[in-house]
Amino acid sequence: MFEPARWNDDPPCGHLVAHPYQTHYCTYIRVPKLLTLQRPQTPHPDEVLALLIVQAIELWLRVILNDVRSALRGLASDQPAVYQPTKLFHRAARLIRLLDLHADLAESVLLHDLGLLLPLSGPLDDLRSGQLRELELVTQELARLELAGGPIQADSAHGQVGRFRRWSERYQRLLADLFERDRPQAPTFDEYLKLEELLELQVGAMGGWAAAGEQPTRLLAPEQLSPDELMFIVVHQVFELWFRALLHELDQVLAALGAPEPAISEAARRMRRVVRIQELLAEMIHIPATIAAMDFLRFRQMARRVEGVVHERGLSPASGTESYQFRELEVIAGLKHSVAYGEFLAGNSDLHTRFLTPRLEARLKQPSLPEAFGEVLAKRGLADVIEIFKPADVPNPHADLAELADLLLEFDHFFQLWRFNHLTMVQSMIGRKSGTGFLGPEYLKETVGLGMQGEDDRLLRTPQIRPRFFEDLWEARTRMQVGEQE
Repeated sequence: MFEPARWNDDPPCGHLVAHPYQTHYCTYIRVPKLLTLQRPQTPHPDEVLALLIVQAIELWLRVILNDVRSALRGLASDQPAVYQPTKLFHRAARLIRLLDLHADLAESVLLHDLGLLLPLSGPLDDLRSGQLRELELVTQELARLELAGGPIQADSAHGQVGRFRRWSERYQRLLADLFERDRPQAPTFDEYLKLEELLELQVGAMGGWAAAGEQPTRLLAPEQLSPDELMFIVVHQVFELWFRALLHELDQVLAALGAPEPAISEAARRMRRVVRIQELLAEMIHIPATIAAMDFLRFRQMARRVEGVVHERGLSPASGTESYQFRELEVIAGLKHSVAYGEFLAGNSDLHTRFLTPRLEARLKQPSLPEAFGEVLAKRGLADVIEIFKPADVPNPHADLAELADLLLEFDHFFQLWRFNHLTMVQSMIGRKSGTGFLGPEYLKETVGLGMQGEDDRLLRTPQIRPRFFEDLWEARTRMQVGEQE
């Protein structure tokens, strides 16, 4: 197998692929490059969370701005009856609601929990990025269209104008509380976020045109991304930013649990933050379904005839399963001992990608979250996890462990919910057709335990059911009883 071809100077991702120029998730989404753009300016160990959250918001602003511009162009065209402008206005409104959830999390984590105050240079009275300024101007144009009685739905325009203004004011207050201005040696807002580099990562690079059945010989980017393809790239980039935030938090949880004197309260504080992020991701997973099924097919697989020969290009065989950060999350969470998962990582001659990267190999040698929690129980001299649970109004020497256990169950619950929501989102977009990847739609159903792949379709010998991570904690719920002493 080969190292996948990289776009420009992007770092390697660690995967191996069957053909170097096949469309690859890490190249298309620009994951390795994206994860080099978080460069903290202070010694604070959690400053990276500020970078990740604000960069995620700026990426969403890119989509909203592009959608509204495209919708306005559609209204000005000679085909105003097409559905595209309405679809884009509705998506922009939905993304603004999603930005409110991002702001909730930013205020909770960055301001209230961490109390961050980060240095920036530049004027004291303006923290808006160029994108935010542009969106404010575009929103004014929307308001004028509404007042003029233009061909725009009232709920699309009015709701979006008001909602964006409220969110923008809230966001600027958040930034004013997060950043200390007028520090001459510090970066500007745009420099700190690496905005120029961040907003150039939406290229859409995939394998070039090749005759049907043949492999491409180079990577190509489209001349212009459609609004849907831009959103499709951005939503995956934002997922990768949040995956990095989850990995940062879970690493700190493992460190707290693995200390000579386990810091249970610190681990619980971090796990509570992890669950908050998971709640956001459970909402975000539905955003790709704002792409109409027919519009997704336009860039999922393209074909054209050249001198009588059909040429093809598209996203296949790239797949979200190639997200190495998501694989790391699964390993940390406890899949390292799963036989089926080990077969998945090792791959075989039928798979286009080998998922086991050097990063994952290092993760497999580390303790998992269930192992770390089990070690803490052993240090307390507890032979059975059931011993940590008591009614809330009864004295409990292990109340700290009981609280942490409940958070671990929430983490497990949201992980399973994410898998299910991912499956339903995919089905809403493409039905039972294969997705952009090569494992097939039945693979996703198998991972959540809702079906089994047919033997003729199976590329991995062992059924790929993903178990819950904390089965002993779930089982403890079944075994719980309240005795007379309580």
